[in-house]
Amino acid sequence: MKSEGGVPARSPRYGHGFEMFCLASDSAGSVVASACKASKTEHAAVILWSASTWRQLQMLSYHTLTVTQMAFSPDARLLLAVSRDRTWSLWKRNLPGPDDTEPLFSLHAHTGKDTAVHTRIIWSCDWSPDSKYFATSSRDKKVIVWGPCGLDASDATDASSPPEIKPCSSVLDVGDSATAVAFCPVFCTDNSYLLAVGLECGRILLYTWCPGRQGGDGHDWNGCGETDVSQSHSLAVKRLRWRPRAGRAGRDRGEEDGQPDAGSEIERESSWLQLASASADHSVKIFNINKRAL
Repeated sequence: MKSEGGVPARSPRYGHGFEMFCLASDSAGSVVASACKASKTEHAAVILWSASTWRQLQMLSYHTLTVTQMAFSPDARLLLAVSRDRTWSLWKRNLPGPDDTEPLFSLHAHTGKDTAVHTRIIWSCDWSPDSKYFATSSRDKKVIVWGPCGLDASDATDASSPPEIKPCSSVLDVGDSATAVAFCPVFCTDNSYLLAVGLECGRILLYTWCPGRQGGDGHDWNGCGETDVSQSHSLAVKRLRWRPRAGRAGRDRGEEDGQPDAGSEIERESSWLQLASASADHSVKIFNINKRAL
């Protein structure tokens, strides 16, 4: 059976034709995006679901192979997808019309054969906390920051001129397949961005990135930490995620407990960050990172 547009109709119960590969949800918890393993364009579409009714809302077709990871921007206005086909696609949430009850997305920007910088599978992606930039990491050992991605009134109404979203960082070579990347939601003291990069060998690297310092010498990147042998995973890092706010879980409750030095304890905790990592070795690790030591 064929559906409109020539794409094979999918079961309303299962949605995808093959096993799921990745999921993402927006910050409001209203939309869930899913993608499955795919060797053909017809199976590489991203499906959007309503988180309240679990009804299928839309299919987003661009990629030709498996979408490996997706991420909604923190402001929930953009959806990023990266793929085994070495490209990324960026989808914009359209302003709802008078008769629309669910959000719909349209293709906003993408890379192709002539604009792709990565030469191997793009494994991971993540957004900066201000929704201005996104990072991609690949099997080609490269990490790249792209942007700017801000949406203003003209972006929402003018679809005739697609936005130019291009690399805004120098290419960071991390020396191994970069299987995971994550922006810290907390800025560094100099207002630079903090990124964690997970490698296929199991190590985790920390870098700060400063916009506006791009150059062939890579001065926009600054390595500021990495795991040693005892801290690293034994197999590939599959996912990284920072705690949404500064502090260590369970350690910033002094004020609630009525401790006399609650203020100083909260101040001390504000300098700490927490990073969780998940690996193919079936382990999850949580790291405490002192921001002032970076």
